[in-house]
Amino acid sequence: MNRSEYEREAARQLSNTTFYRPLPSDPTEGYQKKLHHLLNKLPEKAQEQICIDTPLEPRPGVFSLLPKIHKPGNPGRPIISGIGTLTAGLSGYVDSLLRPFATSTPSYLRDTTDFLRKLQSIGDLPENTILATMDLEALYTNIPHKDGPQAVGNSIPNNVTANLVAELCDFVLTHNYFTIGDNVYLQVSGTAMGTRMVPQYANIFKADLEQCFLSSHPLMPLLYLRYIDDLFIIWTHGKEALEEFHHDFNNFHPTINFSLDQSTQEIHFVDTTVLISDGHINTTVYRKPTDCYTYLHASSFHRDHIT
Repeated sequence: MNRSEYEREAARQLSNTTFYRPLPSDPTEGYQKKLHHLLNKLPEKAQEQICIDTPLEPRPGVFSLLPKIHKPGNPGRPIISGIGTLTAGLSGYVDSLLRPFATSTPSYLRDTTDFLRKLQSIGDLPENTILATMDLEALYTNIPHKDGPQAVGNSIPNNVTANLVAELCDFVLTHNYFTIGDNVYLQVSGTAMGTRMVPQYANIFKADLEQCFLSSHPLMPLLYLRYIDDLFIIWTHGKEALEEFHHDFNNFHPTINFSLDQSTQEIHFVDTTVLISDGHINTTVYRKPTDCYTYLHASSFHRDHIT
């Protein structure tokens, strides 16, 4: 991507005051004092673990974009590197606390293997069954700082623990500051990818949202599964009812919007193509249009986890 286009896209995103606020200087010193005060509320072992994982001289996060080359205008996905930042240790600790609750919801998908296994439970399909996917637009940046920690609190049965974990989440979110060039910014709504707790935090927020919505809706999908911000649905109540379901879900929360894709024959979900064949579910591999089929040879001089 041309540097000028990249910088223009970064400026466009960072000029949105709903999500970002410029800071006059690096706030690390003041934020460190707040973090030490917060850690005093934790058990001694937890404090030790967080301090070990927190750099002695923390620095602001670093803002970058991953251009979405398959979309018009090549919009960028914002990434804020959390390596070496003040909240790195705290975010890792919160991630370990959230994980059991994020993975225990009925709709949760761990990976493609988990998805295929859950599809096997579906037997004969009624006529006019619709396969649908719903893609949540910009989930990370659209989780309000108030609603996310509240969802975390709702997912943890013990009230004392719930309130403390929600407070820890709130600190990571409200102290998500970063640099781009010589400028310092604070993210004032949502959270960018790059800090360890975010996938589990987003899973819990989405699970809390969907449970509230599904429990209030008169019609239920035959199957409803979620991989972070992507939904897979098998719908048996007709096209009009599906579109009404989509409309109602879009209006359920002020910052959350879904796009809908539907078919009576086949649909793509993550890296799988799901097909209806003779009233049954079949699957095959799906490769995105951006897949250029380039591979590293196993003997290439790269680290093992890359090859």
